[in-house]
Amino acid sequence: MDRVIHGVNKFSKFALYNLPLSLQILSINFFITFVGFVFLILFNYFLIKNDDEIEKKRINANQNLKSIQTFLEKNSIIRVPLFNDNCTVENFDTCKSEDNFELSDPVLEPKITQEFISNKYLNSDFNIKVYNEDWIRLVDTLDLYDLSTVEETDLQQEDSQRNDLNFFKNLNQKYLNLFSNYYDYLIERDLADLITKEKSEITYVSDSIKEKIVKSYYIRDKDNNVYQQITAPIQNNNKVYGVIILNYPITNQTKDLGYVSFNILSFLILFVLIMIFMSLIFSQSLVSPIKKLSRLTILERERVNADKIIYPNRKDEIGVLSKEIQNMSIGLKSQIKQLEKFSADVSHELKNPLTSLQSAIELIDKDKIAKEDKKILIKNILNDLRRMNQLITDISMFTRLKAEIELEKNQFINLNTFLKEIPYIFTNNKKEIKLVFDTNNENLEVLGNKNKLVQVFINLIENSISLSPFRSKILIELRQFEKNSVSIKIYDQGKGIDPNDSEKIFERFYCDRQENLKSHTGLGLSIAREIITHMNGKLVLDKSDKSDYSGACFLIILPVRNTS
Repeated sequence: MDRVIHGVNKFSKFALYNLPLSLQILSINFFITFVGFVFLILFNYFLIKNDDEIEKKRINANQNLKSIQTFLEKNSIIRVPLFNDNCTVENFDTCKSEDNFELSDPVLEPKITQEFISNKYLNSDFNIKVYNEDWIRLVDTLDLYDLSTVEETDLQQEDSQRNDLNFFKNLNQKYLNLFSNYYDYLIERDLADLITKEKSEITYVSDSIKEKIVKSYYIRDKDNNVYQQITAPIQNNNKVYGVIILNYPITNQTKDLGYVSFNILSFLILFVLIMIFMSLIFSQSLVSPIKKLSRLTILERERVNADKIIYPNRKDEIGVLSKEIQNMSIGLKSQIKQLEKFSADVSHELKNPLTSLQSAIELIDKDKIAKEDKKILIKNILNDLRRMNQLITDISMFTRLKAEIELEKNQFINLNTFLKEIPYIFTNNKKEIKLVFDTNNENLEVLGNKNKLVQVFINLIENSISLSPFRSKILIELRQFEKNSVSIKIYDQGKGIDPNDSEKIFERFYCDRQENLKSHTGLGLSIAREIITHMNGKLVLDKSDKSDYSGACFLIILPVRNTS
């Protein structure tokens, strides 16, 4: 286990979150760019593998070869006249008129062959050669040229244009060369078992004459280029009169595919540039406010120029974060102020009985008072000690409660079920006060800590009991307050509370019952309101709306989840 944890810590140093946010965004961009170029390589691979141009060209080559073979076999194998050896220049006309010449055996006639090839295939993609049966080459399209394609070129202008090539054209040419090399590599890899070294053309002619069949070769020439060569015999009556050689290059023929791939590359580069540019703008709009928030939190912590702190006001997630930090700052300041006030209140509440104790002890120590007065002083000392003991207990409970409210887990509490458990707590109250419940049949649930909510009802009901006469009643009424909230009212039949003190009674250590001051420290209602506020609710002193319960009326409002 330690080894695994050590490994995780070891590699966590290289985690992306260890980098500044702007570098994280750039790293993501570079990763996307890398993936894009990998995609481009795969795209080129599938583009080449699915290219059917080679197959189309092979079919076209065979069709053209068949057409040439058919034409020459039908039209070029003829007999040519053979003149008599006795004929001279002086008597040529006489020899001719007297039919002194005879026809030869059938041969492949050169003129017809040359005219046909020249007219049909001079500017084609195929290089065509024709040999007769004596291995003499009659036609070679590489030795022919078409005068109509000859144009006058201004060399100075051409040099000027060549010098005007810009970066894009250079990049285009370099990429096409790279793509061509990649194309040739894949094609040669697929044809590796079929490619042979180049031999002399006479060898191919000889083999074709002997075997009398159409043969196909994949040949690598001296320049390391691969081309396909097809040989076909020209024959009649099972006799071969010549051989046709048709060849065309396979490699270095990727111009159209290269342009398609280059266009994809151009789009990818443009996309990457736009993405990086937009990321830089986005990172600034993201990083700058986060840095500002970081500086503001430092200013808040160090309490420097607190009046000049202005939080970013935005509607996005950063705005939400800014608002939450601001609320947290306000909450912390409020907690600090409450702590200061609480400390002052505790100090004040403890100082009074301590002063009284000091005075009483000083009087007893002087031994100049009557015996009866001494008893009264001792009684007061005991009352102050009880008061201080109760005060310290309540203060301890209050501080512990504040911590528990923040740490303890909440749960959904069914109010109908919850209120049914309350009477058992007050079964044996000394005033024999009866609790009456008026609940709602709906299934109402609130989110909170059950133990703390019980503490609220204990504090409120004990407060009502202390203000109510012997054998009176306390009414607890549960109602749906609004669509998403519920109200709980606690009525008693006591003397009530002055409306002017509706907020004072919730202050810490406030108590208007001087006759029983030693048992009431004034923290009960403050604790109850603290718990209800933490549950996103309200606790207030309300005016009683029931004639039978004209005493105090406490109103609790809580957000509710209606599950009916």
